[in-house]
Amino acid sequence: MRLQLRKYNRSVIVTWIFSYLSVLLVPIVISLILYSATHSLVEKEINRANELLLTQIELSIDSKLKGLEQLSVEVALNKNIVSFTNVEKPLSDDQYFQLFNIAENLRTYQNANDYIEQIYVMYANSDTVISTFNHIDSRGLHAIMRQRDETSFEEWTQLFAGKYVNKYSPMLYWNEGKPTSTVMFARSLIFNNPIQPHPILIFLINVNKLLESLPQYNDSRVLILDKDNHFIASSKDKEKLQDQLPYERLLGKKGLVYVEMNQDKAALSYLTSELTGWKYVSVLPANIFNEKMEYLKDITRLSIALGLLIGIIVTIIFLRKNYMPIQVLLQNMTQKSGFRFDGKSNEYSFLQNALHHTFVEKDAISDRLKLHNNTIRAHFLTRLLKGQLERKFPLQESFIAHNVQFHSDRFAVLLFSVDAYGKLQADEGGDSFGQKTQMLHFILSNVIEELAGKNATVYSTEVNELIACIINLKPTLSEEEEVKELNRMASQTQDFMKEHIHAEMTIAVSGVHSDVYGISQSYHEALEALEYRIVLGSGQLIQYEEKSIESAQSQRNYYYPLSVEQQLIYYVKTGNLPKSQMLLGEIYEANFKVHPVSVALAKCLLFNLASTMLKALDEVSTISRRNFEAHVKDVECLLNCETIQEMMTHMNRVLMQVCEWIQTEKKNHHAYLVNDIRDYIEMHFRDVNLNISMIGESFSLTPSYVSKIFKEHTGETLLDLINQTRLTAAKALLSEQKLTVNEIAGRVGYADVSTFLRIFKRFEGMTPGKYQKI
Repeated sequence: MRLQLRKYNRSVIVTWIFSYLSVLLVPIVISLILYSATHSLVEKEINRANELLLTQIELSIDSKLKGLEQLSVEVALNKNIVSFTNVEKPLSDDQYFQLFNIAENLRTYQNANDYIEQIYVMYANSDTVISTFNHIDSRGLHAIMRQRDETSFEEWTQLFAGKYVNKYSPMLYWNEGKPTSTVMFARSLIFNNPIQPHPILIFLINVNKLLESLPQYNDSRVLILDKDNHFIASSKDKEKLQDQLPYERLLGKKGLVYVEMNQDKAALSYLTSELTGWKYVSVLPANIFNEKMEYLKDITRLSIALGLLIGIIVTIIFLRKNYMPIQVLLQNMTQKSGFRFDGKSNEYSFLQNALHHTFVEKDAISDRLKLHNNTIRAHFLTRLLKGQLERKFPLQESFIAHNVQFHSDRFAVLLFSVDAYGKLQADEGGDSFGQKTQMLHFILSNVIEELAGKNATVYSTEVNELIACIINLKPTLSEEEEVKELNRMASQTQDFMKEHIHAEMTIAVSGVHSDVYGISQSYHEALEALEYRIVLGSGQLIQYEEKSIESAQSQRNYYYPLSVEQQLIYYVKTGNLPKSQMLLGEIYEANFKVHPVSVALAKCLLFNLASTMLKALDEVSTISRRNFEAHVKDVECLLNCETIQEMMTHMNRVLMQVCEWIQTEKKNHHAYLVNDIRDYIEMHFRDVNLNISMIGESFSLTPSYVSKIFKEHTGETLLDLINQTRLTAAKALLSEQKLTVNEIAGRVGYADVSTFLRIFKRFEGMTPGKYQKI
């Protein structure tokens, strides 16, 4: 039993139990935090409600007190009250009548405000106090209105001492022998006579009527204190509140304090009026607040209890559920690894030892595979480039197995086609060529990995006699920076190999794609870009997304019309090397400089040019009755050219050989006659009667014979020469743009302008008007 307990004590179950129980503490802590936050929130809400109540009370009372101040201004403007200021004792009959008028005026003011208990005007000169119903002296006023019973007359008169009186003060008002709590508002009436003492206007405010209009809460009690913290009025429980109120703690303009009142806690909120300086105090029993908090405590306790109960149940369920896979794993590892779980350590330690033993065996197998790692990885990279990996197998495992690690999902491919090996040029032996090829591959791989630096990871392999590099770019690079980085690596690699190895190569750069499966797309883009070597030539850096390639792809045809082909054949037959080379250069410029054609169209053009050369060589051999055996070999060489530049170079070499041979033949037979005929045509081409008969008569020969000799040695007819001579002069005149087409036709020997138009279009492929515009 003890051994069994010790076994479970080391098991991961014990660790999990403590972990889950620790997690259960989280909702408990959260509940306590929520309780504390809610307690503070309820406290703030109660205080806010009290402040709102006090603000309403302040606004209500202050508005009424402002009305008293405005009423005092009206009293000060009353003529009867003003005129009685200078009266002294003894009073006359007229002055007694004046007292009656003043009392009647005061009754009018009193009736306007129901919360005014009484109005008095106290005159110091005559020691007369006038109310709404009679007049008395100052001692009589003291008898019915004073602060306390024991307040002496001298203390009472100090309330009205001073040059100017403007104050509020709590008073006891004796009406029919019963004291009533009132508030006195005393204010000096200032007139234009500075010598006489100012009379004092006194309003007695009925506090009960003042409090009747105030908002009340059933559970709250409202108190009013003056600016010296003297008790003025209370909504209820006046004696209790007056005795138990903590006056010394009511500091500042507003606040909230908790006090003990009647052995109970109470929340006391207060607010100070800006107008009178009175303090409005709201007393709310704390049991209202405590009732809410007790309810909140009950909810918190219930939630914690439910959380613990549900947490324990869920812990037991998941503990069993989570331990089952480990138990199955232990059984499998025990059966397959040869280890047995004896309980001396926990399950994780056992699994760690079993996995360590497995990894040791795996490392031994990996060491054996490393001997063939380069070949295997090259084969894997080749299949990855060609998109031949099956998607159902996890690539990540294949990458780990072949020691391939990608740090982002941005990929591009560089393809290197070696045009010249330079210092590594192969010797006659085949083994030497293979070794030097591998050496070039090794140098190239190291150079581009060094140039990539921290911005990219490079993996290279050989594919179909090409060197392919997979570039895995850094994820922090923008799209523009990615393109610049690829071009930099390619150009610097090309420069390094050319400078140090003297090796020339064409490099194709693909676009950048996301995802590992985009590598094959990048590879095919690089292959497509590399095909443009036939257009751009060897030793180039070709970008797949280059504008020239895009424009070439969008072009639908190439420039090589039938008329141009006929002209080229004609120039070859006549041995005119400069014009043949010039026309060949125009074809090259039109198709590969201004608007480069696509690879497919370039190949078509290559075959068409080879066909044209074959036709021209056949006609030359037929005309000269000489078997030109080399022309078949020349055409084969043309078709074997890898680039247009190579083909143009070879065609120029063939043209030079053919034209040199034709020129030699011409010099040996009737060279002078042909030259004389050309000179004659140059002198008389403006004559409208110039024709073959006129030329024959000039040289005492028959027209047919002259035409035949000229055709054999020049390859063109006399009529074509006449027309070309005239057209050459016509084009010069058209370029000047000073004469009309009719005038130019007459000047170059054409009597009929329609004949001129027809011949010009046949030779030049366009009308004279269009030629003139161009």
